Amino acid sequence: MTSGGHVRTTRTATACEPTAAERVRSILAVAPSVGVTANGTREDIMTGAAAEFGEAFRLRVPGDSLTAAEAACAPAVGVPAVLEWTDPAPVAVRDRVRARLRITARLHAPQPGGADSAGGADSVWLRAEVRQVALASAGGTQLVGPAELAAAQPDPIASAEALLLQHLAEDHQEHIEALANLVPPRHLLGVLRVTPLALDRHGIVLRLEHARRHTDVRLPFTRHLSDPDEVGHGIHGLLTRSHRHHKAV
Repeated sequence: MTSGGHVRTTRTATACEPTAAERVRSILAVAPSVGVTANGTREDIMTGAAAEFGEAFRLRVPGDSLTAAEAACAPAVGVPAVLEWTDPAPVAVRDRVRARLRITARLHAPQPGGADSAGGADSVWLRAEVRQVALASAGGTQLVGPAELAAAQPDPIASAEALLLQHLAEDHQEHIEALANLVPPRHLLGVLRVTPLALDRHGIVLRLEHARRHTDVRLPFTRHLSDPDEVGHGIHGLLTRSHRHHKAV
């Protein structure tokens, strides 16, 4: 069985990684599918699903789905449901699931005129009365309050993260090796492979794989990024620091 750990290369007074609420919002913003268990019956919705926060939390599902049918027949108090999302790494790594999100809620019937062509001709939006939000990752399980979720925003890099990490992993192995120079040497002992695992406005996370375990190391950018177009600048700053570090050693 593999095991994992987490390392940050610096410790600063400002936040150097997303909050749990921000991670939840980012997962919901990009996840293409959702698992819904309503009245004891599970349905995996692979396309046409979406979630959004506004005045209330809403879930978009296909109009012909079992979930939509259950909600349509729900009493005034709604139908109890468990909503589950998975956050997989967009590149091939050991233990690919980065986090699992679980929301317990009561789903209510679609409102008249609630059809949405963006998710398919018959997609509908269901209001979800959230009871509990739990985010499980290698660092443990965190409960996130509704007020925190309402105040948080998805990470501005989330929509482009997958393509950016895939490009880095497939076309710029030399950059990955240079970034690894910023990792404390003791963590590189016995490392068989280094792979970019995650990317957000705060920095990049590298997965260091050993024979039977792995360690995740966060390299923070010198400043927070505001959109995907700034990722190149953030990576360049880390590469410059790596070059200076290598010369000093």
